[in-house]
This record gives sequence, structure tokens and C-alpha cells, in this order.
Amino acid sequence: MFLATKAGPNAQRDNAHFRLDVDYLRQLSEPLAADWALRYFGDWHSHHRLGLSEPSSGDRRRIRQLGKRNAFPGMVEIIVTTEGSRQTPTVRIHPWFYDLATEEEPVAMSVTVHAGCSPVREALIARGLFPEQSLKEWETVALDRVRIGDAGEPPVLGSAPVVDPATRERAITHLAEALERESGAPIEQHTMAFGKILVAQLKEPHHLAFAIDQKWPMGVLEVHRLDRATGSAEQIEAPAGLVVPDINGIVQVYRAAKRQRGNA
Repeated sequence: MFLATKAGPNAQRDNAHFRLDVDYLRQLSEPLAADWALRYFGDWHSHHRLGLSEPSSGDRRRIRQLGKRNAFPGMVEIIVTTEGSRQTPTVRIHPWFYDLATEEEPVAMSVTVHAGCSPVREALIARGLFPEQSLKEWETVALDRVRIGDAGEPPVLGSAPVVDPATRERAITHLAEALERESGAPIEQHTMAFGKILVAQLKEPHHLAFAIDQKWPMGVLEVHRLDRATGSAEQIEAPAGLVVPDINGIVQVYRAAKRQRGNA
């Protein structure tokens, strides 16, 4: 799972019923599908007042209807319950899988908790997208307050997973598209041992080259101003910690270099 999101402003909730804000889900799903190839595959909701750790009969009916309507082979539902004080409750997560090719009841799933933050969430935060989702809110729940299923202890963190090549390539593509819109010219991409070099035109014969680390979050290693008439290259200062998901930050570096070249 790459991203957990809120249900939307018009979701319906009461003690024994939950209904998604489907219109909002569509609005959210379209850019996530186009930009990151993410598909809605299930939902989560709270049973904290019921104390019920399994999907209710209404949950099962709703998930099966939704899956059938969209021809999904399977779906996931995560039930969340809370225990202890209202101020600092223990949050218990109960994940269930529905095999929609059969009529069998949902089965409990195992969960691995990895260190770090989802790369898609990192990218959305860096770009300031979907502010209504409060994408950094997960940081307020300490791991020692989380339990999976019937476990008595918090989950043991697995190592931070290696971000897959497809996600890294999509992040590079988004950056190249933004630089192309800014420069009005195609962006060169050169694959190197350390990662990639993206070259954006300033004003002929001048270009700006960004050397990018292949390891997520794909930090900007160096920035050079190129003069292709003379074959010279000049390294320029860029903010420390600049990474590919921070498209606006990289575009600002490009704009500053273009202004400086225009005044040279």
C-alpha cells in the first residue's frame, strides 16, 4: 500500500454505518492514477465505539457490491479500534482481505510496517498537494500506541524498503515536465552511474544541468550552468537538501539561473 487517505468531506459516519464520499474519491483517484498509477483497492474506517474487530454485515455487503460494480478481483478493508484513554488511546488495526472471485468470508491479513514514509506521500507533501488530506498527520501517532490484530506489543519496524524503479521514474518524469513547461523547450535526460542528469535550456547556448542521485528521495547532487558554445561548465549554488519530489524548489533554482543569465 502506497498511500492511506481520508474519506472525504461528505463521507457518512455513525455508530454502525460508514459510507464513502464517492465523488471526492473520484476527484482524488484521478490524479493519483495519472501521476502515480495508484488504484483504489479498499478502505478503512473506525469501529472504536462498537469494539468490533471484524467487518460488519453492512461492511461485507458494501465491499462486495463495490468490487462487483468495478470488476475488482479483490479488495481490502481495515477496521480500526481504540483502547485505553481518550487522550492517548492505543490504536488497533485489523486488516481484512476479500477474494471477490469467491463468496468466501474475508480473511485476516498479516501486515509488515516499514520504516520511513511512503514515497508518494513524500512527493505530495513536498508539492503541497491535497492540503485537505493533512498528509503529515500520521506523524502525531507514536508507533508504541499501535497494535496489529490481536498483538500485545507494537509492531517491529522492518527496514525502509527500496523505492521501486517505476516510482522513481515517474518522479523524474514529473520534474522533467515541469522544467519543460518553465523553459519552453524539451528536457534532455542522461542516465549516469550515480543516477540522472536533466538539462534544461536557459537561452541558447546556455543550459542548466541537474545531477540527480538515483536513491530515493533522489537528491540534487550538483547544478551546473553550461555554455555549449565554449564547452564550459560552471557549478552554481543550490539549496541544501533539494530533492526531486520538491518540484517547486527545483523550478525556483532554474528561474534564478535564468534571471542571472539574462542580466549577465
